[in-house]
Amino acid sequence: FRMKYRKGKLMFFLVIFLLFFSVSCIVQEEQADVPRELETVSKEQDLQEVVHASEQELATWQANEAGKVMILMYHVIGSSKESTWAQTTANFRRDLQMLYEQGYALLSLQNFLDNNIDTPAGRTPVILTFDDSYSGHFRYLVVADGTKKIDPECAVGVLLDFAKQHPLFGHTATFFINNNPPFGQKDFWQEKLQELVALGFEIGNHTLTHPKLGKLSSEEVQKELAGLAKLVEEAVPGYKVDTFALPYGLSPQNYELAVAGVYEGFTYKHRAILKVGANPTLSPAVKDFDPLHLPRIRASSLEIAFWLDYFQNNPEQRYISDGNPQTIAIPVEKEVLLDKSKLRDKKILLWNKDI
Repeated sequence: FRMKYRKGKLMFFLVIFLLFFSVSCIVQEEQADVPRELETVSKEQDLQEVVHASEQELATWQANEAGKVMILMYHVIGSSKESTWAQTTANFRRDLQMLYEQGYALLSLQNFLDNNIDTPAGRTPVILTFDDSYSGHFRYLVVADGTKKIDPECAVGVLLDFAKQHPLFGHTATFFINNNPPFGQKDFWQEKLQELVALGFEIGNHTLTHPKLGKLSSEEVQKELAGLAKLVEEAVPGYKVDTFALPYGLSPQNYELAVAGVYEGFTYKHRAILKVGANPTLSPAVKDFDPLHLPRIRASSLEIAFWLDYFQNNPEQRYISDGNPQTIAIPVEKEVLLDKSKLRDKKILLWNKDI
């Protein structure tokens, strides 16, 4: 009897084992038939579903990614007194503090043009630009043994320091340069361009000599633009100059040459052209957005204060991020403003003010 019991028990466990092994093989075969790409897509979709903000969250933030964005235009930094085209270092720090306290965060021009806006949820992107490559934009302090460091009183130094204290704000900006040489300190200009890019800043075209382009021939216009782009791209291998700020805000007689051209075999092409003054730009998600005619705001105390007050008093006009570059979050009534052909695979999130 015991022998039969043991044999029966052994047969029972053997049958269970064989059933488990068969099922396991079938599951593995089915999983093997699922392409790895589909597994990845499924995981990505699950992740996207998790990170999409709820309608209540969007309403709390007042998310409006069809709103307007300020592109601030600085010139001299480190002047002894402020003017329309010059800021003291102290006032530049004050500007950053005001922007931070009123809910802004820095966004790179390239990410703006790509509509890849990863500004923290509830905050408004703002873009900083600096024209003319003054020494006050980027300066090295050099000691006797040749060691150098970034001057904490130049624009780059101030931005890096402010970002350490306020990580949500960031430190990115675009420097539109001339060859005078760029940022002074002629022995270091190439190194400065390389370090700017390494630090996450951007470099744009502002011509070789800052002429009034409307008075130049077509060949001279192309020489100015191709010459500056070539200078940068040779100094920073792999970098592409594709944004252009018009000197004096004046365009060439043939506007197409501001967009693209060639000189002595070197071709340039700009995806964005920035003007001088005088108002915020549209969101890259809306119908009338035109990157080849981008307005900027002069970064004087009066102009910045005016526009900060404007958006405080007209919050519905202000771009407010939902924190996710893969979604476009807007109040339901603003859906008509969107150019959906630009949105590619981005998901539109609508919220109702009445919830």
